[in-house]
Amino acid sequence: MHHFKEDMTQGTELFQAGKLEEARVFFEQIVQANPLHYEALNNLGTILYMQGDNLSSEKYYQKAFSLKEDDTYILSNLADLYFNLKQWKNAASFLERYLHHTPGDYGRLNKLALAYMEYGEPPQAIPVLERSLEIKPDQENIQNILKTLKSIPPVKLAPTRRKHVPLVSVGLPVYNGGQLLPQAIESILSQDLEDLELIISDNGSSDQTEEICRHYQRRDRRVRYYRSDENLGSLTNFLNVLGLSTSPFFMWASHDDLREKTFMRACFPPLDRDPSVALVYPRTKVFDINSHFLGIAQDRLLTDQESAQERFKHLIWEIGMCNVFYGIYRSSMLKKISSWGQSLFYDNLALAEIALSGKIVQIDEPLFIRRLTRNYNYYSPDDRNVQLMSEGESKWLREGISFPHCRLAYAHLELLNQSSLDDSEKETLMKEVLKCFRTRFGSQMTYEIDRAITLINSCYFYHQWDQKDFMKDRFSETKVLGSFHITGLQKRLQETLFFFPEREDLAAAYGKVCNELIKLHRSFNIIKIPVSV
Repeated sequence: MHHFKEDMTQGTELFQAGKLEEARVFFEQIVQANPLHYEALNNLGTILYMQGDNLSSEKYYQKAFSLKEDDTYILSNLADLYFNLKQWKNAASFLERYLHHTPGDYGRLNKLALAYMEYGEPPQAIPVLERSLEIKPDQENIQNILKTLKSIPPVKLAPTRRKHVPLVSVGLPVYNGGQLLPQAIESILSQDLEDLELIISDNGSSDQTEEICRHYQRRDRRVRYYRSDENLGSLTNFLNVLGLSTSPFFMWASHDDLREKTFMRACFPPLDRDPSVALVYPRTKVFDINSHFLGIAQDRLLTDQESAQERFKHLIWEIGMCNVFYGIYRSSMLKKISSWGQSLFYDNLALAEIALSGKIVQIDEPLFIRRLTRNYNYYSPDDRNVQLMSEGESKWLREGISFPHCRLAYAHLELLNQSSLDDSEKETLMKEVLKCFRTRFGSQMTYEIDRAITLINSCYFYHQWDQKDFMKDRFSETKVLGSFHITGLQKRLQETLFFFPEREDLAAAYGKVCNELIKLHRSFNIIKIPVSV
């Protein structure tokens, strides 16, 4: 029996004391036990918002909102998030919902008026500000704003054509694209389907990437270039271009791959014929780093069936190089993906979620050109994981003792559990995931497990893959931090045991971690562990 009330109380007390990480442990425990606990989801969103992780914060807030649409705390938090992100229409929408329940909040009325003005609807702000002054008349600045708005004569605009929305948005996230970037941009802008926009998101490049992108932006009105002052991570950049897109269809591009001139046009017939098609991709020509042709990739997925169950099953067994990830998506389906950031290999997981929602179709022409520019000569499995985490999302490196392939496998189970499939279909596919990952990735999963057991048996409970930061005796000095890391390791071991229940050494390592956590909790009085009988 889970003590939700006690965990909420203790988490709230820690939060109010400014101990965000310790509070987060309690709220995550609640959500793990009950994914529909909207208060804990809302609190997690607030902690992540305060820590600057807007993407994860939005995810938790939106999940809480889907469960409790009339909760004023959730509505207020979402309004503040979108207001600070300057997403004015979203901010206004949630402020309107909030004020429907709390009409006397003059501060929120003022924010709503500002949101209206920011997205170009100042007349809508006038009655809102008038209402604010009825509640609190002595707001001199609001009186001045209202006076200014009322003094602006209405402008009779000539009829204008609606801004054209291109058929396809192409998102190109880039960091230090170098000499290959111009070729990738040219291969998109030279497509024989010209009704497109190219959105480039530069992750704080330090080479000539900015100069190259601005050159194409000046030359072609279809190019939109955005630059961050710092590297925000690969996944954030991938999602940034998707969020900036406006078209009914979307395609990701990379700085080192190319497309034949007919790529886009060839992908559209299946999308036009069948609205249940979510993604179309062509066959792939593979080249090495020196542009030597290696052959046609054997990466066909049999995922065009009507049955979501069949599509998912084929995808997990057949997915390989993930060339399919760079096909053309139906934006309405792509933007519903919720599994981003749940594992290191986020492209695999996203494609599995797409397979549950719609058909994935391959066309027979080899129109995608994949250049293998990454260094694939790894010295060891550790070296491979360090490179993948460093190039992708460094948060997986900072997690400490981790299980990248086991986490990916378990994330597929979570995806199925949250899907709209009926329970019998979920049960069938979960068994398929267990079988598939142990068969296809058993050696990688076994390596991750053996490594973790060795570390745990040596009393290391936090140890990064690059071995730059580890903890053994330091927990006596950093008890709360130690508890936090051990709790995270405990979760990952639970997930891994789901796939390898027969491994007694893994169960013993899990028991050792649990005992260490109990011992650590007893050594300080901040956290009390509820005991159930």
